[in-house]
Formats: sequence, structure tokens, C-alpha cells
Amino acid sequence: MISRTVIGRSFGGLARYLVEGHKGQEVDKQAELLGSAGVRTDTIAHMIADFNLGRQLHPELGKAVWHTSLSFNPDDAAKLTGEKMRAIAEDYLQEMKLTGTQYAIIRHRDRPGHEHVHIIANRVADDGHTISDSNSFLRSKEALTKLIQRHELTPPQGLRVEKQHPQHLEGADKARHEVKAALHQALATATDRPALLATLRAQDITVREYATKAGTVVGIGFEKDGHAFKGSAVAREYSLAGLDKQLAVNQVRQQAEQARQAAAQEAAAQELRQVAVQLAHRQAAERQAAQVAQQQEAARQAAQVAQRQEADRQAVQLAQRQEAERQAAQAAKVPALPAIERKWQAAHQNYTAELAQQNAPIQARNKIVDSYSQHLKAQPNEEGIAAVVKAMKGDPSLAALRTELARQVAAQETHANQWAASYGKQAELQQQAKGGFWGKNAASRAAEEKLQFLTDKARPLPGLLEPDLLAFARAAKAAARPTPPIGFDARTYYQPEKVGLSLTEYAAKREAERQLVVRVQEPVGDSQATGRADALQRSLTSKGATVSASSTVDAQGNRVIELTVQYSMEQPRSEVKQLSLMLDWAAKQPGYQVQEKEADRAQRQAPGQQDAQREQARTPGKSQGFGYGGR
Repeated sequence: MISRTVIGRSFGGLARYLVEGHKGQEVDKQAELLGSAGVRTDTIAHMIADFNLGRQLHPELGKAVWHTSLSFNPDDAAKLTGEKMRAIAEDYLQEMKLTGTQYAIIRHRDRPGHEHVHIIANRVADDGHTISDSNSFLRSKEALTKLIQRHELTPPQGLRVEKQHPQHLEGADKARHEVKAALHQALATATDRPALLATLRAQDITVREYATKAGTVVGIGFEKDGHAFKGSAVAREYSLAGLDKQLAVNQVRQQAEQARQAAAQEAAAQELRQVAVQLAHRQAAERQAAQVAQQQEAARQAAQVAQRQEADRQAVQLAQRQEAERQAAQAAKVPALPAIERKWQAAHQNYTAELAQQNAPIQARNKIVDSYSQHLKAQPNEEGIAAVVKAMKGDPSLAALRTELARQVAAQETHANQWAASYGKQAELQQQAKGGFWGKNAASRAAEEKLQFLTDKARPLPGLLEPDLLAFARAAKAAARPTPPIGFDARTYYQPEKVGLSLTEYAAKREAERQLVVRVQEPVGDSQATGRADALQRSLTSKGATVSASSTVDAQGNRVIELTVQYSMEQPRSEVKQLSLMLDWAAKQPGYQVQEKEADRAQRQAPGQQDAQREQARTPGKSQGFGYGGR
């Protein structure tokens, strides 16, 4: 029995090679797990995960993998049962102090007469200390000596030199092997004896040529590390005659190869010249054909442009004539506008133009929203949404649309996660359902339960006592629903345009509008007069009037406030009545001056309103009830 130990870094690569690397072979030649400790063996993935979990007790240890192969003498094959090999491997672990740690013992029998087992062990022990690998070769040699005696195995003696592993050779055998390997490598390229001998000397191999008195070389020998050999003693083919024969063969082969390469180069050059000539002829023909085609296309396009221009000109003339006829016919049918509408027609056109200018940015924004919607129809995915959100550039008016797109992205991610958590694991579950090395287990049965929810969509949900299966079933049912759509109806996010008045409505509104000016004087030093203009402005505004104020200071230092008052006769009758009372009151107060057209005053002072004014005049102190200030 012999051993070979390697200290490595990766449990995953080693375990997969030792187990899965033999799956494709016949059943009786596949890997067999003989024993383990501290690792699961239902799947290779679990075994690797457990080894890696154990090494985390000492994460700084880079080379935590101990791998030893034990090879048995073919003479012991009859006694090497699985139990026997497991006992030998576990005794080896004890002798090498590989105790209190994780390990797995795997048997290989891929070749007849080559019975051997592999031991994978974790150098990080269960308590976190590091298992030493120092002097592992010598310690393994001593352990093998004990195990051979204990288990009555055939010792590794009598192995022929040429069958031994190079690492096990010593002295003259090792030197002969190195000379033979150097000759084999050098003869692969050498074509004459000086080149061959130079290559050997570069590898510290001394070459001796034996010659007759006449100078004819008749033999050859080699010396390495103090050990000398005749050429034929290294190998029969490495005698002087054998070497010369091989060198002559190499020289003929080299000359033939050189001739072949030269012929190939010449043939390739000739072919390239022919291709170049053919390409030049073809390019010249293509250029001529392209020039003719371009000339023909240019002539065709020019004719089409001329025909299109003439057709466009005739169409424009026809359209102009038809529009003139339509306008003339419409003018004959439409009655003349009323006098009031004619009065305000020009102003209404300006009003309509201003309204169009105000609506222009709104229409442009709505077109942008349309473009966002069309983009998502063409690219209904998260990349399309990201492009739309980036194009918005934080536009606050589109906050609702951004919220909706964020909801759609979240819905897509949720659906994708649900699919990945259920149908995305179908292949993995199918593999788990097959079971491990030892048949069905709890994990494989759980996988079968989950697969039933993927195939039977009508299957009822499990109970709360099975939370993992319940979560999987809910994810599967959610993933079976259609993927949430991406996109939106642009009209939902339109900004409404401002609706204008018709000419009739506009004329009526303007006819009803009235404007006047109230000048209020606030003398210097009169505290009672201070603020009465502001009070009057607030009162008028509260009754629906639009009031703007401007102030000046007269020569005496008094503050003069000018209130521009606008109201409409279309306002509610009660508001017009209150406004009229306030204005009539102001006209009678000292320090107030009302500038108003007589016709406007007469129109707002209806007979009923005049009665209210007379009633107010008969009630002492009522004027102060308006709260305008002043005296």
C-alpha cells in the first residue's frame, strides 16, 4: 500500500472531481462513499457546504483541504471489501492525528487492479484549531508501515524501476530516468548530433563520445549526478546508432516540412495574386455598374421631384380656389353679427390669441406625455420606464405619473421574485426529488410536495403548520398570474387646457364690466384717517370687486391713495347692491372722491337700491357700520 497527500484550498473542486467525475462510468466502476463524519452525504452540494462551513471556524487558513489517496497492492484485491477499506482509512486518520474534524472516505475502482480510496479531511478541527501538515510525508510513511502490519497487507516491495513513480526513484535509477527523459524531449526537435548534445549539456548532462584511433565515433555515453551510463543502457534506441537514425529521420522530416511549407506559401501567394486580380476586375465592374445606376436613379428622382412639384402647385391652386368659394358661400349664409358682438370682435380675437398662447405650453406638455406613453408601448419593460423617468427630469407636474411607474416597476419585481421563488426552482426541485446517494429523504419528499403545486394549479394551499410549503405555494399561485403590464393612458395625465368664451359670451361679459376710481386722502397726523383706504379696499374686495391700489404724497405731505375698482353687472344682485351702497357712502364722505361715469352710476343705482340708501340716511350712525374708517 502506498499513499500520496496533497494540501489544497478548494473542497468544492476536489469533492466534485472525486464523486461526479465518475458518474458517467458503469455502475460497478462509479465512486462509492465508504464513510464520513460531520458532513451531509445526500448531495455533493451539501457535502461541500458543510466542509466550507467548518472551515469558517478558522477563516484565515488558506489551505484547509487535506487530500490523501491510499493505493493497494493488486495482490490484496480479494480481501479489500468496502468495510475493510473503510477500517484502513479510519486507522490512517487516527495515525495522522486527523481526529475531531470533518472527513469523507470515497472508494474508486475505475481501473482493474488499481484499488484505492480517497480521504478528504478538514484541517480546521471542530474546536477551531488547525491540524498540522508538517512532516506529512514521513508521518504517512510510518503510518503505512503500521497499517500494513495491522491489516496484513502486501508491502510495496519489488516494484520495477521503470514502473515506480519518478518521485520514489533514488541514486542511479533517478539519474537514468532523468537522462532518458531529457533525451526523449531533445530528440523531438533536434536534427543533428551537435544540437542534441548542446541541449543535453544545458541540462547538466555530460556526454562522452567514444572514437577509434582514426577519429571515427563508435559509441556514446552519458553522465548525470556522478552516475555514468552507456547510451544503450539508458534505452536501446539511445545507442549511437539509434540516436543517429532518429536524427536522420528528424532531418528528413524537417526538410520535408520545410519543402511543404515553402510550397504552401507559394501556393497561397499565387492564390492571393489570382484573388487580387479577380477582385480588381470585380471592383471595376461594380464601380461602372454603380455609376450607371446612380445616373439612372438621379434622373428618375429628378423626374419624380418635377412631377411632385407640379402636382403640389396644382393642388395648392385648387385648394385656394375651393377655400375662396367656401368662404364666399359661408359669408352669403351667415347673418351679420349683432352690434354688440361687432363692437367686441377685435378684442375677442386678441383674447382668443392670448388664450391660444396660454394653452400652447399645456398642449406641448400633453404631447410629451403622449410620447412617454408611446415609448412604453414600444418598450414595455423596466428599461423603458427608466428612460421615461429620466426624460421627466423631476417635473413636479408629473409626480402622479412617476408614482404610477414606480408602482409598475415594483409590481414587475414582485412578480419576478415570486416566479424565481417557485417556477424558477423547478429544475433544482426535480433534481432534489431524485434523492441522494442513499435514496429518498426528507428534502426529496419536500421537493416532491413543492413540484405538485407547480403542476396542479388547482391544488389547495397547505395549512399554517407548514410555513415553508405555504410560502412556496403562495408564490407559485402568484407567479402563475399574468405579468403586470407596463404603460399608461396618456389622457389620464393630461393638464386641462383653458376653455375660452365664445364671441357672444365675451361681448356680454365685457359689456357688463364697469370701472371707476376712488381717491382717498389720509392727512398727516390724523390717526383716525390712517388705514381707511385699506379698509375700503378690503370691503369692496369682499363683495366681488377687483381693486388695485397706488399711493402718492401731495405737497402738504398727506398720503393720497387711488383705488381702481372693477366690477361686473353680471355679479349677484346682492353683491352689486352692497357695492353700490359702499360707493355712494364714500362719495359723500370728506377726504373721499369717486370718479365714475354717470351712465354706470345710474345703472347700478336701481330704484330698490335708492330706497336702501334713503333708509340708511334716516338712521343716525349707520354710515360707521361699514367699518371703512375716517369721519
